[in-house]
Amino acid sequence: MTQPILVVGAALLSGNRLLAARRSAPAELAGRWELPGGKVEPGERPEHALARELHEELGVRAEPVERVPGQWPLKPGYILQVWTAHLLTGTPEPLEDHDALRWLAPEEIWDVPWLDQDVPAVRAVLAAWDRIG
Repeated sequence: MTQPILVVGAALLSGNRLLAARRSAPAELAGRWELPGGKVEPGERPEHALARELHEELGVRAEPVERVPGQWPLKPGYILQVWTAHLLTGTPEPLEDHDALRWLAPEEIWDVPWLDQDVPAVRAVLAAWDRIG
């Protein structure tokens, strides 16, 4: 059995708010919200992949802090791990595969329609909010 492809998502926190990104592509995911991030390349550490993906997708420099406990299946052959991250420089903009961003306070987390596969990860972030925020 082959190893699943690792996808890293960012629980990017700033001022007690979490950044959510609305997908614009692919078509089957468009209009739904996710934690920004992307695939880990062969030989790449997850933390480096997360920093790279945030730079590519949002135009920011961010520092991964720690992994949120757990991992979640995405489409077959892919798993999601989430890392907390703090914004270092830049203002997030939807540069790639997203058309909108929104900073959500804890009480606003469920105001957006999350991708089904991101919901368990978002629940884990919310459960750890006081510790990681």
